[in-house]
Amino acid sequence: MSAELPYELEALRAEVAALRREKEAAARKATRALASFQQHALAMEVIRQKNEELDRLTAELEQARAAEAERARALELGNEKLRRSEADNHQLIVRLRELVTQLSTPILRVWPGVLALPIVGVVDEARAAAISSRTLEEVTATRARFVILDVTGVATGDARTAAHVVALARATRLLGARCIVCGLQPAVAGAMVTLGLESTALAATRDMAGALAEILRARAASRAQ
Repeated sequence: MSAELPYELEALRAEVAALRREKEAAARKATRALASFQQHALAMEVIRQKNEELDRLTAELEQARAAEAERARALELGNEKLRRSEADNHQLIVRLRELVTQLSTPILRVWPGVLALPIVGVVDEARAAAISSRTLEEVTATRARFVILDVTGVATGDARTAAHVVALARATRLLGARCIVCGLQPAVAGAMVTLGLESTALAATRDMAGALAEILRARAASRAQ
């Protein structure tokens, strides 16, 4: 029995050594597993934080897009208001120009069939065209037989003014109306003669009273016939 005891002790020592080795291996394995778990947990935390940051950036991007769309709608609305305002202003300017043209060249219905146009200021190409257009329209609308063109207040008397006067007289004559010019300035009368613009389509008197008297005589002569 004494001979078997050392053998059993040696076997126990070997078994204890083996158990220690297994324990150490298990500890190392557990340590590695814990480290792997910690790394995995850290990786998951990093992923979670990245996802949160991505969600935040996505939300900020959507807010920025919504704000940009709102600014675009506001800009389009402002542009639409501006276009409407420009259109309204343009229409207003057109109406004001028409009103200024009418006020600058009023056409008066003196008697039935008799129109009078007192002209004051400068008569340039644009204004002469407006005067001619309005006069011819009024002659047609009222079937006027006489048109008195009072140029007493014309600012400048030159060849162009004379040409405008004669052109208007000829145009009214073509519509069956007689044009009587009163208040001719000497410079305009001289320019008409110099340029050979005297026309049988118009008659000239000193003032408005003379023009009205001429119309009365013409009517009286017409009735006598």
